[in-house]
Amino acid sequence: MLTNQQIDPAQLGQTKPFILFRPFVAVWHLLVPPTQAHKDRQSPVARWIARIGILTVCLGLIIGAFFYAKPMQDSYQDWKAEGLVAEARQMAEDGQIVNAVFKAQEAYKIKPDNVQAIRINTEFLTAMKRPEALFFLDQLESAGATELKDKQTRVKALLNLNRNKEASDLLEQVLSEAPSDAHSMKLAEEVWGASQKEGVLLKTLKTYAEKHPEDAEHSLRLARIQTESSDPLEQSAGRRRAWEIAQKDDALGLKALEFLDSFEMLPPDEASHLIQRLRAHPKATGWHNVAALKRKLALNPSQKVELVQEAIDLAHGKSREDLVPMVRWLVEQQQFLQVLALVPEDEAKDYQPLLENYLTALTMLQRFEDLERLVNDPKVQSILNQSVAAFYRAHLAFVMRKPPDEVRTALILAKNAADTERRGELCIKIAEYAEARGFADIAEEAYKSAALNPRTDRIGYQGLIRASEANGNTAGLLEAATEANRRWPNDPVYQERYIYVNLLTGRELETSLLAAQQLLDQRPEDQQRRLMVALAHWRLGDIKTATPLLQNLDLRALSAGQKAALAVLARDSNANNAADAARTVVSNIEAQARMLPEERGFLTKATR
Repeated sequence: MLTNQQIDPAQLGQTKPFILFRPFVAVWHLLVPPTQAHKDRQSPVARWIARIGILTVCLGLIIGAFFYAKPMQDSYQDWKAEGLVAEARQMAEDGQIVNAVFKAQEAYKIKPDNVQAIRINTEFLTAMKRPEALFFLDQLESAGATELKDKQTRVKALLNLNRNKEASDLLEQVLSEAPSDAHSMKLAEEVWGASQKEGVLLKTLKTYAEKHPEDAEHSLRLARIQTESSDPLEQSAGRRRAWEIAQKDDALGLKALEFLDSFEMLPPDEASHLIQRLRAHPKATGWHNVAALKRKLALNPSQKVELVQEAIDLAHGKSREDLVPMVRWLVEQQQFLQVLALVPEDEAKDYQPLLENYLTALTMLQRFEDLERLVNDPKVQSILNQSVAAFYRAHLAFVMRKPPDEVRTALILAKNAADTERRGELCIKIAEYAEARGFADIAEEAYKSAALNPRTDRIGYQGLIRASEANGNTAGLLEAATEANRRWPNDPVYQERYIYVNLLTGRELETSLLAAQQLLDQRPEDQQRRLMVALAHWRLGDIKTATPLLQNLDLRALSAGQKAALAVLARDSNANNAADAARTVVSNIEAQARMLPEERGFLTKATR
């Protein structure tokens, strides 16, 4: 009776815990008595058991913390660092390069031995051509985490530091491990150049192909390299190898056909066979049917009418995905009425690629009312991106001869929308459109946006340099040329623009002279390079050395601004007929010719 009674008044009338929980509750009450009554009823032995139990648990926690705290901290730091690495890669894909680099560095600071954090820093630092990349690559090697892509990154890093011998030795090792890797071949072109690539790379690839005849994908890759060779025998062997793969009815066979179609000129028998295979391949799509039509038109230009009708017949019953290339080809052939007859308006309004070609056909037929109705149609606006719709509205404003200010405003809105959506390709289109219609300032801004997008940066910088020159924006030209030359230091076009704008503005004269002389040594007959070297000497006050370079310069190879620079050099030269030569050059410059302010200053000085 006494042993079973409830000694805790707070528990009177309450049900007991679930039967499986009762042992745990009893142990807990033994260790930590819930009430004074429970505590008074404990025996000395029970109290000692409780004390020993509590002490054991505490010691266990301390020992566990001693052994497992560091692994737990490491796991947390790894998790945190890998999260930052993922963020950095996403930022890099979105074009936020600077933020991506900072994220990668933060990941390394949190966990310096995290392989992913080290690897992403090697990639970024190599792309930035920083010598620190080798430090991180050495860390990967010390950790035993070096992979094929890390070796390829090391080759690139060594190449950036002009350690070509080490890069070449390592690349040979990489090719021996993975001779069929596409990235390794691209590196081979950079490390060895065309001549050595044919010797070293082809030998490695052929050896692998002989040992692995079943690897058709590698065989096609080898065929591509062979056709790029300067040796006609290798070119023929490469095409034969590609034709062997093109006989297959699988996806790789179709890829081989696409490769063969990339040749503008093929022997008539090969071209005819290619047409037949493009049409008969089981996996061929509308794009391949159009490729066959283009190839057939090139062989028989007089059959254009029949081929157009053939394309229309082929288009009937096709899915809209296969219909797009045929409609696009009809647009290229200026068969705009056929496009409108082939594609119903309702079907065009349901699929953006068809819609774009449909709108082009309406534009070329000058059916501007229909064009305006479609552009403003709510259904059309729902399938077009905001930036594309804005671009069409700008185009509509231009073709309907709206005031220039209205066209300008529409183009700016389209450019801003493309910026917001980060559509580099559309920025290029807007820039080219604005440039062709006299809105050079908008073109410059659009090219600048495209240059900031990793997918269109090279084309963007080409256009930005051109637009900056057209706008007379020397500061913008200097900035664009400097960055382009930093990114692509082996591109002679960017090198020339960078050197020339430096000479115009009087910057880095000694360095520019050395660089210009190196370019001239490569092509001694290049008129623009001769002018740059002469301009560099003139800037440095050495007109005596500059004068021989001016003799017999072909004015037809120079822009209006370069002619102005030549005129001032001719006037200041030591030649006996200096004044007459300057006047002759000036007379070849159109009065309204576009040029940079510095070039305009040269022209003014030459005519004084």
